[in-house]
Amino acid sequence: MLTAEIIAIGSELLAPDRTDTNSLWLTEQLNRLGIDVKLKTIVGDDDARLEELIKDAVKRSRVVITTGGLGPTEDDITRKVVARALGRRLALDEKVLAEIRERFQSFGMTMPERNSRQAMVIDGAEVLPNPNGSAPGLYLEHGECSIALLPGPPRENQPMYRDHVEARFQKLAGDIHFARRIMRVSGLGESAVDEKIAPVYSQFENPQTTILFNSSEIEIRLRAHGRTEDEAEALLDHL
Repeated sequence: MLTAEIIAIGSELLAPDRTDTNSLWLTEQLNRLGIDVKLKTIVGDDDARLEELIKDAVKRSRVVITTGGLGPTEDDITRKVVARALGRRLALDEKVLAEIRERFQSFGMTMPERNSRQAMVIDGAEVLPNPNGSAPGLYLEHGECSIALLPGPPRENQPMYRDHVEARFQKLAGDIHFARRIMRVSGLGESAVDEKIAPVYSQFENPQTTILFNSSEIEIRLRAHGRTEDEAEALLDHL
């Protein structure tokens, strides 16, 4: 089974009043393809920490998706740091630059020169068009890892993922399907529930079982994978 991780980039996401909704949406999309998200990380606009994270991510995961940090400002560091982490050159793509200029002109505006940063492309990467914003995405292969760099705003990254990334990941994933089920228990504590059911679920690697306390009840969350949805559901039925 393919494993993935999602890296949300931007110091604003570390503020107490912000939530990384992109990773939730992307996890749902990846799971539909049979790709298991093993790790989600939020990292601020910190070159050293992001570089370390990218180096580790491409070693342990077959799919890596970053969101954010593709804008024109000083704190938009994703392109340069990913290039450095992968040991690849970053160069200005004149075609992409011309497209960004034309986009500004279509709104009757002159492109600020700092937007030329958005035309910097990592060597070997494919540019992903962004009709909903000025920041194009990038897609590249690095060893056995497939990497997608997507913009931060959902109205930009969701269409980009659907139109230019999803089909690629679908080919990588093959025929794997997930099924989920939630059972709810009231009147018992978390440890009491686990004591009763652990002798059963601990024998299974597939389905996987997670127990969660939810204010007034215990949730037993089951997830199975199979070659078809029916096969995955049958595994849940058996457990």
